[in-house]
Amino acid sequence: MLQTNILFVDEANSDRSILAEAYFNQGIAYSARAFSAGIAPADGLDRAVYDVMREKGIIPDDYCPKPIDIFLQPYSPRIDLVVAFRPRGKVFKLPIVPYRPPMIDLLIDEVDGSLEGKARKQAIRDCYADVGLAIDRAKAKGLLPSSQAA
Repeated sequence: MLQTNILFVDEANSDRSILAEAYFNQGIAYSARAFSAGIAPADGLDRAVYDVMREKGIIPDDYCPKPIDIFLQPYSPRIDLVVAFRPRGKVFKLPIVPYRPPMIDLLIDEVDGSLEGKARKQAIRDCYADVGLAIDRAKAKGLLPSSQAA
């Protein structure tokens, strides 16, 4: 059985898409693997995201914001499904991904960029919970493959 590669995409690849990649890949077998990227990626991983990932038992050093362009190259992993977190009230256009994989949207609100300290960390925790719930629901509906081997 071949591995299914999923690409989670949002604008900055700084919270939702990275949290989705990390959540999906927890306890992964070999049937599905997630990646994440951004249209205009942030310069680095937000400290609050880093801290929340550590709380959840995820090694945050393995994650950083990446441009979507790296998944458009001939040497990139073949992407079988694109999952987009489109910003509400804003529009961004996704480039054409090689092999034109299907695309679904998950509606998760962006983390408020004006929050700081404990409020920001709680907002990231809430975002992680929302992302996990959305992924679990999408798996249950058959929109996303399970990350566990069959």
